[in-house]
Amino acid sequence: VEMDTVEGLQTDSKCILTLFWRKSNFMLMFLLECQTTAEVTKVFEYLQETLPEVDYKRLFQVILTDNGHEFYDVNNIECNHKTGEYISHAFYCDPSASWQKGGIEKNHEFIRYVLPKKTTFKDLTQNDCNIIANNINSLCRESLNNNCPFKAMLFLCDEKILNSLNMYYIEPDEVVLNNSLLKLKRYL
Repeated sequence: VEMDTVEGLQTDSKCILTLFWRKSNFMLMFLLECQTTAEVTKVFEYLQETLPEVDYKRLFQVILTDNGHEFYDVNNIECNHKTGEYISHAFYCDPSASWQKGGIEKNHEFIRYVLPKKTTFKDLTQNDCNIIANNINSLCRESLNNNCPFKAMLFLCDEKILNSLNMYYIEPDEVVLNNSLLKLKRYL
């Protein structure tokens, strides 16, 4: 799993934590109130509470991230928050080597179709992040033999697991990846 953050305007405190599975191109997005280790810890606590332990351990065996200050508390990334047991292994890219986690960087381009640079995240909600992620995960990719990341992820876990994380499939002709996406979804 590759992990990173996407930032809005410099004046925004909010940012988005992204988790990306290389084999499936599947991505989760979590809105953070601020770019801190405490906010990242909350996401991993949520994931450990939401997913069955066996699935969590299988899905988060190895996590690759950059040296961002929000990822400095490695114990809160690698450990079970209830028992303290090490259940994941975090690794850090070399400095100035974002290409080492190139899959997630490519997926961030899809996020920028909806939230262009210089867009404020001030009014963004977790539901907005889920909508964006579901559209990105439903986009068919040549690299997946013209399947989408959502369907590819079903080889790694059950659909109920994805649904418990508010992830669902969108038909290809209904995928929207431009800055009208959130405006459209707010009126449905």
